[in-house]
Amino acid sequence: MRNKNLVIILFTLGILLIGLTACQTITPPEYIPPDDLTSEKISYYEQGMIELYPDDLPLLYLPDDPTQYELGDFNYYQICVACHGNWGQGLTDDWREKGFLEDMNCWTSKCHGSNHPPQGFTFPREVPPLLGENALTGYNSARQLEIVIRTTMPWWDPGQLSDEVSMAITAYLMRNRGEIPEGLIITDDNISDYPINPEPTKPIFWITIGGSIILIILVTILIIKKQKRNKSDIQD
Repeated sequence: MRNKNLVIILFTLGILLIGLTACQTITPPEYIPPDDLTSEKISYYEQGMIELYPDDLPLLYLPDDPTQYELGDFNYYQICVACHGNWGQGLTDDWREKGFLEDMNCWTSKCHGSNHPPQGFTFPREVPPLLGENALTGYNSARQLEIVIRTTMPWWDPGQLSDEVSMAITAYLMRNRGEIPEGLIITDDNISDYPINPEPTKPIFWITIGGSIILIILVTILIIKKQKRNKSDIQD
């Protein structure tokens, strides 16, 4: 009876460890691409990007009591999308054509070129992507990304974003990159815990799987010993 109880306990622990592995896995939001993707957008999708907003940029409203993700979504739409794109692809030719229409040549004379009007600003010619496998390769953690957003964005008025907004935009991007779990609230206490472009396999996975295998082996040994003992009792 004692061996039987031990087997049950070990088997239960194995199941719990396997469950822990599932809980530690962070996956990107599920995204099913529409059927009418252009060749450009197919390439975005293959690079791991997702369509954050349709090309026509429908109006986006902020809920009365927004979550951190919703706050980040709204502010990315209002502040970041013009330069970084509706797929987080950066300032590509395709995005300038879709997002700016007749104003796609932002650097024409007396527009956003070097001779812009006094109330204007010079528009950057290159803007890096934020989503996809080749994005943010020089960043280590969500903290580093948040600091850059808070101190250097937006391009035309750096430093105007509040801590809450910069944290929300960071959470929005990290979630859409699949680097934080759904529903996680980023705070000063945990923001440094989440790496950007982490290794595909986390150590916790192998530790958990290894522990589960050991438990299964132990259970198997106990069962074999039990069977041998029962056979021996019968023969006696």
